[in-house]
Amino acid sequence: MTGTEHQSAAVLADIGGTNARFALLRAEGTSEVLNLNVCDHKTAYDALAAALDRFGVQATPQHAVLAFAGPVSPERALMTNTAWETSASDLRQRFGFHHVKLMNDYAALALGLIQLTAKDRRSIGPELGGTEGPLAVVGPGSGLGVAALLPADPHPIPLVGEGGHATMAAADDHESELIAVIRGRLGHISAERLLSGPGLSNIHQALAALEDSRAETITPAEISSRGVDGSDPLCHRTLEMFCNLLGSFAGSIALCYGARGGVYLGGGILPRFPEILAASQFRDRFESKGRLQSYLSTIPTWLITRPNAAFAGLAAAARQLG
Repeated sequence: MTGTEHQSAAVLADIGGTNARFALLRAEGTSEVLNLNVCDHKTAYDALAAALDRFGVQATPQHAVLAFAGPVSPERALMTNTAWETSASDLRQRFGFHHVKLMNDYAALALGLIQLTAKDRRSIGPELGGTEGPLAVVGPGSGLGVAALLPADPHPIPLVGEGGHATMAAADDHESELIAVIRGRLGHISAERLLSGPGLSNIHQALAALEDSRAETITPAEISSRGVDGSDPLCHRTLEMFCNLLGSFAGSIALCYGARGGVYLGGGILPRFPEILAASQFRDRFESKGRLQSYLSTIPTWLITRPNAAFAGLAAAARQLG
């Protein structure tokens, strides 16, 4: 890439357990997104330096807005699924940024939800318009991200915790048996233990155990590809179970946040099998909350189809810095 002629307003980053994505915010908009492998860099500082070099940056951007998959405070980010630990003061000292904003990755994604249009999403279930109210997002990837966006003036407020680590509940006896198998190996079963890349492997192995068969040890990506092409019935059943469990969990999140505006599905896994998701019991499970079924039946659920959607929220956060 050629060097930038003018100083960029901000460097933006969306850093997960597998991929670290970077872009530059300029007056004319956001640059193309650069994707780096987390495993290729010892720290976020190294990955950021590599990204700035690849972008050909000659003048340090004024601001840095970096989102991380894990607990984040204004000063420090601790990642859940990798050893990276990053501080705002170190970023200012090492790179010379005027302002540094650290965010949870799903806070960034939530902040960009209001910018998504019909072409950026696919309805899962009935076409519903939603109402005024909070939005929620749930995203299986290397882990399980959960966040909400609360209406507020002058700017909506992202609300994020560690909802992916809440205990996963079973909706029927078969799911109880499946969770019991995994609990015997891992102990506490959070939603992330099932609704993530490693979760696909956990479901795959547990289904095989319940069926008294031996599951081949394959990667989550292989489970997805074999399940989609129909070459492996166990992989296909794994994807169906994954979607059903996700529906139950997403419905619970909608209740917790009062997400009358809609629930979005993000993360890197679901775009691999959108047709299976759409044909699954996801929506039935989403609504199946007893006396609250009528409440949930009015809430739309969408799969995010816009690539790198978190950068809309990152750019909004950078502009708020001035």
